[in-house]
Amino acid sequence: MRSLRKRIIAYLLGIFTLPKVKEQVARYARAFMGEASRYSSGFRGEALETRDAFVILAKYIKREKITRLEKKQFQHQVVDLLKGTGVVVPVMLIPLPFISTLLLIIMDHLLLSMNIKILPSAFYPENKPGLLTPEGVEEDLAVVEVSEKKISQ
Repeated sequence: MRSLRKRIIAYLLGIFTLPKVKEQVARYARAFMGEASRYSSGFRGEALETRDAFVILAKYIKREKITRLEKKQFQHQVVDLLKGTGVVVPVMLIPLPFISTLLLIIMDHLLLSMNIKILPSAFYPENKPGLLTPEGVEEDLAVVEVSEKKISQ
C-alpha cells in the first residue's frame, strides 16, 4: 500500500515539475488571484452601495422627499442584498474558508459562462463585459504577464 502511494506521489511530482505543466499551473494561479481580487473589490463595492441604500432608507423614514432615481437605486440594492444573502452566505458557511471561496469562484464562473449572474452587481465590473469568458481570461493573463515582465526589468 505504501509503495503504491509513494509511486503515485512520485508520478504526480514528475508531471507537475515538467516546464509546460508548471507554466500552466502558474497561469491558473495568476487567474485565480485575479478572480480573488475581483471578489474583494466586489465586497467593497457592495458595502458602499449598501451604505448609500441605508442613507436613502433613513431619508424615507424621516419622511423626506426621495427622488425617482433614489427609489430605483434602493430597489436595485435590496435585490443585490438578497442575491448576496441567498448565494454567498450559504457557500461561506462551509467550514473550510479556502474551499468555500474556491467553490464560489467555480460556481460563479460556470454560471456566468451560461450568462447567469448569481452575485450582486458590484462583482461584475461594467468595463469588462466578457469577464469570465475564455477570451477574457486569456486577455487578463496577457496583461498580468506584461506587467510582471515590466516589474522584473
